[in-house]
Amino acid sequence: MLDLGFALLLTLLATGLGARLLQGLGSAPSRAVDLFGLAFPLGAGLIALGVLLLGQFGALTTIGLALMLAVVAEIGLRRGVHLAGELAETPFRKESAAPTFGLDRLTAVFLIATIAATGISALAPVMDGDALCYHLQVPKVFLMKGSAVFDPDLHETIYPLTTEMLYLIALAFRGPIACRCIQWMLGLAMAANVTAMARPSLGSRAWWAGAGALLVPAITNGMSAPLNDVALAAFGTAALASWMRLHDEPSRKSAALAGTFAGLAAGVKYPALVLATILTATLIVRPLYARKGSEKTRWIDAVSLTSCFVMALIAAGSAWYLRAYVHTGNPVFPFFRSLFGAGLDEVLDPIKRPLTTSPWNLLTALAPLSLEPHRFDSFAHQFGPVFLLFLPALLLERAPRRVLGLVLFGYVFLTLCMTQRQSMRFLLIAVGPMSVGVAWLASTWRDRTTIPARALTVVMIGVLGLESCVAMTRAGRAAGSVMGTETAASYLARSEPTYRVGRWIDENLPKDARVIGQDHRGFYIPRDYTMELAHRRRTDLGEHGETDAEVVETLVREGYTHLVLCPPAAGSDVEFDPTLGEMLAPWLATHRPLFCEELAEPDGLVRRYSIYQLDAVAGSTIAVEDGGVKR
Repeated sequence: MLDLGFALLLTLLATGLGARLLQGLGSAPSRAVDLFGLAFPLGAGLIALGVLLLGQFGALTTIGLALMLAVVAEIGLRRGVHLAGELAETPFRKESAAPTFGLDRLTAVFLIATIAATGISALAPVMDGDALCYHLQVPKVFLMKGSAVFDPDLHETIYPLTTEMLYLIALAFRGPIACRCIQWMLGLAMAANVTAMARPSLGSRAWWAGAGALLVPAITNGMSAPLNDVALAAFGTAALASWMRLHDEPSRKSAALAGTFAGLAAGVKYPALVLATILTATLIVRPLYARKGSEKTRWIDAVSLTSCFVMALIAAGSAWYLRAYVHTGNPVFPFFRSLFGAGLDEVLDPIKRPLTTSPWNLLTALAPLSLEPHRFDSFAHQFGPVFLLFLPALLLERAPRRVLGLVLFGYVFLTLCMTQRQSMRFLLIAVGPMSVGVAWLASTWRDRTTIPARALTVVMIGVLGLESCVAMTRAGRAAGSVMGTETAASYLARSEPTYRVGRWIDENLPKDARVIGQDHRGFYIPRDYTMELAHRRRTDLGEHGETDAEVVETLVREGYTHLVLCPPAAGSDVEFDPTLGEMLAPWLATHRPLFCEELAEPDGLVRRYSIYQLDAVAGSTIAVEDGGVKR
């Protein structure tokens, strides 16, 4: 629970900082829930930029981070506590207009159950693959180096890293579970912003939109994983909510604020650049749908608002892209290598686009995304059936212009992102505006007394219930370790192979050991660790006819002391590059491993882990205490 407590404290500080700034600008929403939705991402984004600044000056130490948090606490702690009190004093029935109907009550039950379930999942030990190889590994490397370094063999160190900078704080003072809890809080902020977007159209039922967005399986899964996908949705919906406030009350101040949120979103993940582009374009063409003022005045205002928006966008988000350009010559490294001359072709390989990008496929992309989620990067990160089932009904209903605009915005974002790397995790910004459309339909059908409307309402409730069950099922798997029936160490030891390997390395290898290995997951390896595939792609080692001895000699010359191999068991169809093992086969045949054990992953995949000393004499091994070769 200390991890959750730390995440709550960081949320309190960030929200207080953001609320103070919004209040100072005269842009603070009157409702506490809406204020939280904007204040938390604003404060968190600024804290992340502060961590980046410390990293550029080599001050990523617990002392440096503590001093920065002390400054934030001085500015925002009192306001954060006050806002937390307002949220606690606002009964759920006031926000939800006193649930009196079955739809209200059941949706509230599903919402509360899902929040609790994702909270339990967030307290489980971390085994998420992408987190262990990137989202947690990058801040761990920064902390080990004391600086925001660029490691060419861990190219994610040059990505936009707003979320990872928040994780860095959590890792410095607590651990990876606290990082999960930060993502959980960002999911709540996303739901708050969706509610704020829906309020002008749905009034007291606006919370239905936030609840619908929060129940989406991709969101509930992401809220309990230390990745950056829900963070992207939280910052993206904050940008969209602030843009809607700009649309309602246009001013240079509100344009600058919306641009700031868009820039902070761009600092989370590259898809936010698509969001920023759409927001900028809609501002430029605002005179085409604005109804106030003469045409000339509208165009002058549009240019003025767009200028303020873009300047704030650049100020808030450009640091990440400037850093990438300085280190690599490519501001969006490793993408678009053909354009910038630096990067990796693999990140936009045709295999990353399982759906042909024809106009018809893009227009109907929601169907395969909903019906065949396994094709798009991850089955767990799926939209579920709710959007495909109900959004088409908007074509038959007379929905308000605002609702249609939001849904169209979300769908345009989705289709534009699908032209590049097709992963549902990159599309979560679209969940918020599309949920507003679903909630409007639910509200419309609820007010009708016809049999078809009631039938549709029952189906919708059933879908929401199924989505809630998905989150509760996932929580059930983690309940043992969370409730204390099993320690985190034993849970990881039986479930996460790299934890066991890392524990052996910590007990048996010197502190200055440098390890290169085949496993992409380096977080639990407590030494300087390099993924050999990334190293080989960069250096072309072994691609020029080198012998096995020459490859090993090169690695030793570069400072590597130990090698980790982890080929899957025979007959496995898991994606794995065996090139290094094949290149070093003669060398491996004459050297004995220090450690050798077959370890199983939760999905049943078995890998054979072996650790070799690179400068060992042929036929020899090194005696170690409480470890060694296991057959």
